[in-house]
Amino acid sequence: MIEVNEIFGPTFQGEGRSAGQHCMFIRLAGCNLECTWCDTPYTWAYSDAKAHKHQSGKKYDKASESHPMLVPDIIEELKKLYSKPTLVVISGGEPLMQGQQLVELVDELDRNHYDVHIETAGTIKPPIALAALTTQFNVSPKLYHSGNPTSKRIKHGVLFMFASFRHSYFKFVLRGPEDFFEVDGIVKDAGITLDRVMVMPEGTTAAANIAVAKSIADGALERGYGLTMRNHILLWEDKRGR
Repeated sequence: MIEVNEIFGPTFQGEGRSAGQHCMFIRLAGCNLECTWCDTPYTWAYSDAKAHKHQSGKKYDKASESHPMLVPDIIEELKKLYSKPTLVVISGGEPLMQGQQLVELVDELDRNHYDVHIETAGTIKPPIALAALTTQFNVSPKLYHSGNPTSKRIKHGVLFMFASFRHSYFKFVLRGPEDFFEVDGIVKDAGITLDRVMVMPEGTTAAANIAVAKSIADGALERGYGLTMRNHILLWEDKRGR
């Protein structure tokens, strides 16, 4: 069984190297981090203690937001929403908390001719079988402003492993140019090549995304980093299921 928060689409991949690509989303429930600005707190803020870590302070009902599903049922739900093979993005929460269960799911998606991208914060190593089946890993290490202690959000061995995969790409959420110092350190320590690094503005409104992007654009250009907007926010603001 896989704990699923929601399955939706078709939509566009909103961010990262594949931004703009037609896709479906499988969003999983559960996360090992508690980012204060997380735009999907409904995947993990199921207790008072967890809710307190988020800037909204809102607690969500786990029974309503976390649904145990079998792999065939997940595939069936995808095909109900869109019948043709396309990109499937497995997001969260933190999908790699269910890494072993994902091996069966991604194998079945591959058999049905889907490409599969997995979003992760880069704190949990994927099973080798899962890494072999996955088309692309989108790794987003969290910075200090996420509110997580460094020991919890930065796992150097895990990041080094992802950096060794040719199909891993990295994106960092920035609030402003002051965040480049931390990004630069992570990129150097993990041995990530510049062509696989993108920075992205934090924010759940179009105006905030554009403002932050303008403040970090020159810094990204100077370093050789890419810049990714959050296209879903520009199109639909913070509307769930888009």
